[in-house]
Amino acid sequence: MVSVVSSLTRITSTNGYQSTVAFVSENIKHYEQVTQNQFPAVFPIDTNEDRQSFSFPRTSSSQDMKSTLTVLVTSFLFARGGVSTSARSNLLMDIEKAMMNATAMTTTAGILDIRPGKVTTDQGTVENYSIHDQEFQIDYLYNHADGG
Repeated sequence: MVSVVSSLTRITSTNGYQSTVAFVSENIKHYEQVTQNQFPAVFPIDTNEDRQSFSFPRTSSSQDMKSTLTVLVTSFLFARGGVSTSARSNLLMDIEKAMMNATAMTTTAGILDIRPGKVTTDQGTVENYSIHDQEFQIDYLYNHADGG
Protein backbone atom coordinates (compact mmCIF):
# COMPACT_ATOMS: atom_id res chain seq x y z
CA MET A 1 0.00 0.00 0.00
CA VAL A 2 2.97 2.31 0.50
CA SER A 3 3.74 1.91 -3.20
CA VAL A 4 0.10 2.53 -4.12
CA VAL A 5 -0.03 5.79 -2.13
CA SER A 6 3.32 6.87 -3.57
CA SER A 7 2.11 6.22 -7.11
CA LEU A 8 -1.12 8.16 -6.61
CA THR A 9 0.57 11.19 -5.03
CA ARG A 10 2.59 11.57 -8.24
CA ILE A 11 -0.56 12.43 -10.22
CA THR A 12 0.22 16.04 -11.16
CA SER A 13 0.27 17.92 -14.43
CA THR A 14 4.03 18.48 -13.97
CA ASN A 15 4.47 14.67 -13.99
CA GLY A 16 2.65 14.28 -17.32
CA TYR A 17 -0.89 13.66 -16.06
CA GLN A 18 -4.07 15.50 -17.08
CA SER A 19 -5.11 16.01 -13.43
CA THR A 20 -3.40 17.15 -10.26
CA VAL A 21 -4.51 15.17 -7.23
CA ALA A 22 -4.54 17.41 -4.16
CA PHE A 23 -5.02 14.81 -1.42
CA VAL A 24 -4.23 11.08 -1.06
CA SER A 25 -4.98 9.10 2.09
CA GLU A 26 -5.74 5.54 3.14
CA ASN A 27 -8.16 6.99 5.71
CA ILE A 28 -11.31 7.55 3.68
CA LYS A 29 -13.57 10.46 4.56
CA HIS A 30 -17.12 11.30 3.62
CA TYR A 31 -17.01 13.57 0.56
CA GLU A 32 -18.54 16.48 2.52
CA GLN A 33 -15.68 16.26 5.06
CA VAL A 34 -13.03 16.91 2.41
CA THR A 35 -11.99 20.57 2.41
CA GLN A 36 -12.10 22.62 -0.78
CA ASN A 37 -8.30 22.66 -1.20
CA GLN A 38 -8.16 18.82 -1.03
CA PHE A 39 -10.05 18.21 -4.30
CA PRO A 40 -9.56 16.06 -6.22
CA ALA A 41 -9.10 13.62 -3.35
CA VAL A 42 -8.10 9.98 -3.74
CA PHE A 43 -8.50 7.24 -1.12
CA PRO A 44 -6.86 3.85 -1.83
CA ILE A 45 -7.67 0.91 0.43
CA ASP A 46 -6.69 -2.73 0.31
CA THR A 47 -9.77 -4.91 0.28
CA ASN A 48 -9.92 -8.63 -0.44
CA GLU A 49 -6.94 -10.90 -0.89
CA ASP A 50 -6.89 -14.39 -2.38
CA ARG A 51 -3.87 -16.55 -1.45
CA GLN A 52 -2.73 -19.91 -2.78
CA SER A 53 0.29 -22.19 -2.88
CA PHE A 54 2.49 -21.33 -5.82
CA SER A 55 5.01 -24.14 -5.60
CA PHE A 56 5.35 -27.53 -4.02
CA PRO A 57 7.07 -28.49 -1.87
CA ARG A 58 7.18 -25.28 0.13
CA THR A 59 10.67 -24.17 1.09
CA SER A 60 11.97 -21.48 3.39
CA SER A 61 14.12 -19.93 0.67
CA SER A 62 11.66 -19.31 -2.18
CA GLN A 63 8.58 -17.26 -2.92
CA ASP A 64 6.22 -20.19 -2.75
CA MET A 65 2.90 -18.42 -2.26
CA LYS A 66 0.90 -16.30 -4.70
CA SER A 67 -1.59 -13.65 -3.67
CA THR A 68 -4.03 -11.46 -5.55
CA LEU A 69 -4.73 -8.28 -3.60
CA THR A 70 -7.68 -6.12 -4.66
CA VAL A 71 -7.08 -2.41 -4.15
CA LEU A 72 -10.05 -0.05 -4.30
CA VAL A 73 -9.34 3.58 -5.17
CA THR A 74 -12.20 5.95 -4.30
CA SER A 75 -12.00 9.45 -5.81
CA PHE A 76 -13.89 12.67 -5.20
CA LEU A 77 -14.12 15.64 -7.57
CA PHE A 78 -15.92 18.86 -6.69
CA ALA A 79 -17.30 21.67 -8.82
CA ARG A 80 -19.98 24.07 -7.63
CA GLY A 81 -21.65 24.07 -11.05
CA GLY A 82 -21.21 20.35 -11.64
CA VAL A 83 -18.22 18.29 -12.68
CA SER A 84 -17.27 18.19 -16.33
CA THR A 85 -17.11 14.87 -18.13
CA SER A 86 -13.53 15.58 -19.17
CA ALA A 87 -12.36 16.23 -15.57
CA ARG A 88 -13.95 12.97 -14.44
CA SER A 89 -12.55 11.01 -17.41
CA ASN A 90 -9.10 12.54 -16.97
CA LEU A 91 -8.93 11.56 -13.31
CA LEU A 92 -10.10 8.00 -14.06
CA MET A 93 -7.43 7.64 -16.74
CA ASP A 94 -4.73 9.25 -14.58
CA ILE A 95 -5.40 6.89 -11.68
CA GLU A 96 -5.18 3.90 -14.01
CA LYS A 97 -1.95 5.25 -15.53
CA ALA A 98 -0.44 5.78 -12.08
CA MET A 99 -1.38 2.32 -10.88
CA MET A 100 -0.26 0.50 -14.03
CA ASN A 101 2.94 2.36 -14.91
CA ALA A 102 4.47 3.98 -11.86
CA THR A 103 7.92 2.83 -10.86
CA ALA A 104 6.89 2.50 -7.22
CA MET A 105 4.44 -0.22 -8.24
CA THR A 106 6.23 -2.05 -11.04
CA THR A 107 9.61 -2.40 -9.31
CA THR A 108 8.33 -3.71 -5.99
CA ALA A 109 9.85 -7.11 -5.36
CA GLY A 110 7.49 -10.00 -5.95
CA ILE A 111 4.83 -8.14 -7.97
CA LEU A 112 3.86 -10.19 -11.01
CA ASP A 113 0.97 -8.24 -12.48
CA ILE A 114 -1.33 -5.27 -11.93
CA ARG A 115 -4.74 -5.32 -13.63
CA PRO A 116 -7.46 -2.70 -13.76
CA GLY A 117 -10.91 -3.97 -12.87
CA LYS A 118 -14.38 -2.62 -12.29
CA VAL A 119 -15.16 1.12 -12.30
CA THR A 120 -18.25 2.29 -10.39
CA THR A 121 -19.50 5.89 -10.45
CA ASP A 122 -22.18 7.80 -8.55
CA GLN A 123 -23.99 8.09 -11.92
CA GLY A 124 -24.51 11.80 -11.34
CA THR A 125 -26.67 11.34 -8.25
CA VAL A 126 -24.56 13.53 -5.90
CA GLU A 127 -24.98 17.22 -6.69
CA ASN A 128 -21.74 19.22 -7.17
CA TYR A 129 -19.56 16.11 -6.74
CA SER A 130 -18.34 13.21 -8.80
CA ILE A 131 -17.50 10.08 -6.86
CA HIS A 132 -16.06 6.95 -8.37
CA ASP A 133 -14.36 3.70 -7.39
CA GLN A 134 -11.73 1.88 -9.40
CA GLU A 135 -10.60 -1.65 -8.60
CA PHE A 136 -7.13 -3.02 -9.31
CA GLN A 137 -5.88 -6.57 -8.79
CA ILE A 138 -2.23 -6.92 -7.82
CA ASP A 139 -0.64 -10.36 -8.10
CA TYR A 140 2.48 -10.92 -6.03
CA LEU A 141 4.64 -13.73 -4.71
CA TYR A 142 5.86 -14.15 -1.15
CA ASN A 143 7.44 -16.73 1.09
CA HIS A 144 5.01 -18.57 3.34
CA ALA A 145 7.43 -18.08 6.26
CA ASP A 146 7.03 -14.27 5.87
CA GLY A 147 3.23 -14.44 5.95
CA GLY A 148 2.62 -12.16 2.95
